[in-house]
Amino acid sequence: MSFLDIIVTVLSYAASLFSLLLNASPLITSREYEKNASIGSNNNIFLGALLFSATTWASYGLFSSTYPLLFSNMVGNAIGTYCSLVFLSVARREEKSGRVLQATTYTRSLLTYVFFETICVLHLVICIGLILVGKGNVAITITGLEATFAGVFMVSSPLLQVKTIVQAKNAQCLAPATVCFAFFNALFWVIVGVIKLDVVLFFPNFLGFLACCGQVFLIFKYGRKPVEKEEIAVAIAPVPFN
Repeated sequence: MSFLDIIVTVLSYAASLFSLLLNASPLITSREYEKNASIGSNNNIFLGALLFSATTWASYGLFSSTYPLLFSNMVGNAIGTYCSLVFLSVARREEKSGRVLQATTYTRSLLTYVFFETICVLHLVICIGLILVGKGNVAITITGLEATFAGVFMVSSPLLQVKTIVQAKNAQCLAPATVCFAFFNALFWVIVGVIKLDVVLFFPNFLGFLACCGQVFLIFKYGRKPVEKEEIAVAIAPVPFN
């Protein structure tokens, strides 16, 4: 094994570790939501993107018999579902208490969650249908393209709140742990892509790396100031859909 092969192997394992940490990082933010009884200036687009990304990458891991990829993204899907339900529960309680949500509404958040769940189901139905008619290679190709797009969108989705961040001069909606894990995950895959001259590996991760750089810039420029908290006077059952 050459020196470059060793570097590629080490970076690949490191990137996979950061990918797993990235999928798990919303748990930290969810604890903050519950502790503060507020979603702050956040929306749930990242969580929806996590669901879609984890579903497509888990499918790709299954089709390609890459079981670590399958396992890590099954975990990511479970975490994305749990954190989405926590987000909806907190958003509902906050809105019912009379507060105006800063970056979304409960109804919009619920529709966002339903949208991403729907496209996840459609992805699975289409892939199963293709496999049943003997077009497994087509299913793998489509899944790879979807997973690539979903991964880039997930990492860059926090930048959809740039306008809110600039207006409020507060990057509270950006989670440092998530940004950190995404940054190193993308960076390591970019380096591996360069060493292996793999354009498919390099290009989407380079886009993700640029998106992470933008988020790091916003965090350092505006900081993360806590939102003002108000006491909720009326107790409301934490059921996200009722």
